[in-house]
Amino acid sequence: MRRRRRTRRTPGPPPAPPPAERPGARARGVRVSAYGRSMIRMRGIEQIPWLYDAICAFVEWRGLARWRRWIVDDARGRTLDLGCGTGRNLPIFPTTVRAVGLDPSFEALRRARRRAPATPLVQGSAEALPFRDGCFDTVVSGLVLCSVPDPAIGLAEVRRVLRPEGTLRALEHVRATAAWRARMQDALQPAWTWLAGGCHPNRDTERAVEAAGFAIDPDDRRARANLRRFAARPSGVRTMPS
Repeated sequence: MRRRRRTRRTPGPPPAPPPAERPGARARGVRVSAYGRSMIRMRGIEQIPWLYDAICAFVEWRGLARWRRWIVDDARGRTLDLGCGTGRNLPIFPTTVRAVGLDPSFEALRRARRRAPATPLVQGSAEALPFRDGCFDTVVSGLVLCSVPDPAIGLAEVRRVLRPEGTLRALEHVRATAAWRARMQDALQPAWTWLAGGCHPNRDTERAVEAAGFAIDPDDRRARANLRRFAARPSGVRTMPS
């Protein structure tokens, strides 16, 4: 009887190593999510930390600082600073808050690290938050939702990571209510989005928040020209009286 010859299988190539983190990320205490490593970001004013900080300092001097402090003052428990940028919110959170900062820009997070050395920082996107469901009591958004590529997905992610009784506290610029100003925003939007690095000045952010399943508290809502500040909670959730 003829014996079958055994063929030797040559081993295949070794599995590819996991994608490397951005050089220096771990050393500086910035966690880089898988999405943050692979995402393609626009380069504009919002991604140039020193210039963005200078603009923020000017508008805060003009009166925005009070509204920025409002969105952080009533944060409670574990709080996500969505799009924390260079970390302007992080040092002014109440001491009882356990804050986590998230931003797509590594360069901005390096500056945020200097402002808040003890705060966990994560490089990632609002559209793919690297956190489990219902793990935050508060999400703070300061001039962020205008720059999220798909705000519907970003807000769905915010609702996912919020506890059912959690709160979204936001300071945003929105679409103008006057028709002629809204048309001007529409005309300027492509150039401004390119220059700023993602900002859309003509977004109806309040309507997007409500469409994502949030109810805006009318008692906390304030409007000034095209700026809005508000607190919103997942629709259908009853809050206990304080």
